[in-house]
Amino acid sequence: MTSDGESRQNSAAPEADQADYDESHPDLNTQHPYDPAHVQDDDSEDGADYDPESVGIEPVAAPTEVEPPSAPQVTSRPKMSGGFIVEASDDEDESMPARPMPPGNHGFGKDDASARDREGFAHLPPGMARLDPVTLFEARIKEDPRGDMEAWLSLIAEHRAHNRLEELRKVYHRFLEVFPTSSDIWVQWIELELGLDNFVDAEQLFGRCLITVPNVSLWTVYLNYIRRRNDLNNDPSGQARQTVTQSYEFVIDNIGIDRDSGDIWLDYVQFIRNGPGLIGGTGWQDQQKMDQLRKVYHRAIAVPMSTVNTLWKEYDQFEMGLNKVTGRKFIQERSPGYMSAKSGNIALDNITKSLRRVSLPRLPPAPGFNGDTEYREQVDLWTKWIAWEKDDPLVLKEEDPKAYTQRVMYCYKQALMALRFWPEMWVDAAEWCFQNDIREKETELGTQFLVQGIAANPQSVLLALKYADRIEATYPRKEGDKSEYAQATRKPYDAILDTLYTMGDKVKEREKLEVSTLRQAAAQLPEMQQSIEREDIDNDKAGLSAGEERIKAIQRAYAAEGQLLSRTISYVWIALARAMRRIQGKGNQNEGGLRKVFTDARHKGRLTSDVYVAVALLESVVYKDPVGAKIFERGARLFPNDEDFMIEYLKFLHSKDDTTNARVVFETCVNRLISSPETLAKARPLYVYFHKYESQYGELSQVSKLEERIAELFPEDPKLEYFNQRFSSERFDPVHTPIIVSKAVQMRPKIPPPAIEEPASDRETPGPVRQEQSPRPQYARATASPKRPFGLEEDELNPPKRVARGVSPLKGAAGRRLDQQRRNQTSALQRDITFLLGILPPAHTYDSQRLTATNLVSLLRDTPLPDYASWKAATGGQYRQQTQMHSRQPSGDFARPMSPYGQAAGVSGYRNSPLAGGYQAPASNWGGAQSSYPPGQYGGQRYQ
Repeated sequence: MTSDGESRQNSAAPEADQADYDESHPDLNTQHPYDPAHVQDDDSEDGADYDPESVGIEPVAAPTEVEPPSAPQVTSRPKMSGGFIVEASDDEDESMPARPMPPGNHGFGKDDASARDREGFAHLPPGMARLDPVTLFEARIKEDPRGDMEAWLSLIAEHRAHNRLEELRKVYHRFLEVFPTSSDIWVQWIELELGLDNFVDAEQLFGRCLITVPNVSLWTVYLNYIRRRNDLNNDPSGQARQTVTQSYEFVIDNIGIDRDSGDIWLDYVQFIRNGPGLIGGTGWQDQQKMDQLRKVYHRAIAVPMSTVNTLWKEYDQFEMGLNKVTGRKFIQERSPGYMSAKSGNIALDNITKSLRRVSLPRLPPAPGFNGDTEYREQVDLWTKWIAWEKDDPLVLKEEDPKAYTQRVMYCYKQALMALRFWPEMWVDAAEWCFQNDIREKETELGTQFLVQGIAANPQSVLLALKYADRIEATYPRKEGDKSEYAQATRKPYDAILDTLYTMGDKVKEREKLEVSTLRQAAAQLPEMQQSIEREDIDNDKAGLSAGEERIKAIQRAYAAEGQLLSRTISYVWIALARAMRRIQGKGNQNEGGLRKVFTDARHKGRLTSDVYVAVALLESVVYKDPVGAKIFERGARLFPNDEDFMIEYLKFLHSKDDTTNARVVFETCVNRLISSPETLAKARPLYVYFHKYESQYGELSQVSKLEERIAELFPEDPKLEYFNQRFSSERFDPVHTPIIVSKAVQMRPKIPPPAIEEPASDRETPGPVRQEQSPRPQYARATASPKRPFGLEEDELNPPKRVARGVSPLKGAAGRRLDQQRRNQTSALQRDITFLLGILPPAHTYDSQRLTATNLVSLLRDTPLPDYASWKAATGGQYRQQTQMHSRQPSGDFARPMSPYGQAAGVSGYRNSPLAGGYQAPASNWGGAQSSYPPGQYGGQRYQ
């Protein structure tokens, strides 16, 4: 009896894209699915001693098949939990309660491939459900050490509840190896040791975590420990106080810029106040205390934190209590820094309002799954905070660059505590360090970020490639042997490849475990037993039982996961091959270079066709070596049903002007693909590519025949689609591009008519027919004189009779809908401008002289204007007075009095603009002499 896995492997052999399939089927190396005429078996034409056909393949030992435990010799249904047998029961009704499982461990769903996808951890082997909780938690942790945080915390709680201290310490140690920046666990462990008075162990723990974990809670525990170990009440020598003071300074230097460090600042201030000396005293100790207190205040009020206002008030009272004159001076000097910190605190409150500063990092959910949106929101908030620090709102970059760098680095470290498993954040921190040349003791902090990020995310391709690129770019160049250079560059690639291969092995193991467990459970059911024993399994889903469908779903899910890992592995090999080519050149199979990488890749297996395409093109394009063609031939035998590889092969043959063999390859491949309904869809891209090539460089008869074949194989495609593709390109399609003949007709804007519903009775009422062009009011045509309207027209002499008007559409539901539509219409113009445009007459009603903008611009351009020097020489710097104009005598018996702003010799009359000349007052009839006022600036002249 053939298992499902073996039958699936045999049936999917033509679709295999991995080298393990290649090595397990050596007979395929001698089978030729097509007969390219130009291929020769003579190695004399290889152009080198390298032949992909002759690469020795080490046999890979197949993983030992895990035999499932023998089924219980009972016929009743076993009790299940999480898809595994909990215990065999003779009770058909399962009346006996099973042992309670940990939360979240449920059975298989109807449509789920496995419960692992829902719960976040893999299944346990059968029989484990009856073990003690510690064993269950250990099994879950072993299966998923970084993802199953609940198992870690539950195991810690289990040991603490039973007071198993040695086991608890071991769990703490293992946990912190996986999550080294989890401050909460560090605090728990240290408090455990301090509670047992294990001060030596506590100090060792402080030494391990303080510098690498910038957390306020952890550093507060450290301060409490220092104050506990140094008794200030019995300190005649002052050594204890000095130690505590140094500890406070050490803490402030490391986490004093944290937003939550306000309590530590206040505690430090209070510690100094309680020290020896009197504030306001005149002794040296008093002065020392005041200087120390002032220094702490100056540092504290410049930090944007929640207690900055409290600290500023205390500082103000401190300075003003000592001396108001010097106090105002100090306060004025420190006020800008305090205002910056205050505004910065408000800005950070707005940015971090929804931010969760956690120290127990979680793996990011996959895109589209539960928790993905919330996780991305947290990433965005951290990114905004970092960007805010980089923008330097506290104005530190120029005045104190060290403090600016410290703030940005501290923000990155805080973000990485919560986003430890987000590779982009590690890369962002490293890039910023590289750009600003941040170093610590001649060590690049950017490189440290990359190394720590790889330790936290060993499966991250981004971090591995970034680290390798950094090594390749900055490694000291030496003439001669480059093996050390190549080895150093290759180290990150080998690390990520080992991780990915290990993940692939675990995927296969989990698949076998789940399938065997499900088969063991299904074997107890008679109908499932009968279906398993069938030799010929019907592929029709209607003939499959529920258990078989579940097994098929599990296999498909794991096959997709394995294929994704294979493609990732292949692209890492491609990146490594390109890097080694840049360093060591073509090389050979034993001494490094491109060919050494290709040989190693084929030995490791799990390759897709992308590796063969990339290496073949490197051989052909860079080195012009015929080995590239041989690699393509080798790949064509390994991946005969890979349409993407075949297209790349056809492109390669066309680039070599080998159209004959290109046609042979095409015909052989498509004939094989269209012979099976399952692979028919894969032939479509090949037909599309070859049709495009033939339409550009082939004969019309060949193109027509090809279109007939396509229409026969794919009748659902549009008939004109392939005809149109003859004449189009990726940038332009002349067939589907519309040609505008009449813009007035073809490019008329869409204006949806207002939907107004009228009552049925009103619609049936006959009324005058009026054709209205626009909802605007209709206007008469303009004339030369607006005071002389047109004569009466016939329609106005014989107006239509008034008829009873129906109910206004603005009343009722229809009116409300119309009003809502008007409200919903948005306009880019203001309301007043929109109103003005609405009441203006239409443009076609204006028939008077129209302004020609072109002529106006020409007039302004051609008008000669003298420069200032010529004008001053001609006029003496005086504005020309206009000739006096006759003005209408104001009506009335008495003349208007002379304006105090007028001129002795007026230049304009009443109602003229004051910019054109002064006002000429008439002779006074009041009997007094006319007053003389000095010339002003309102009459067209300036003061002399």
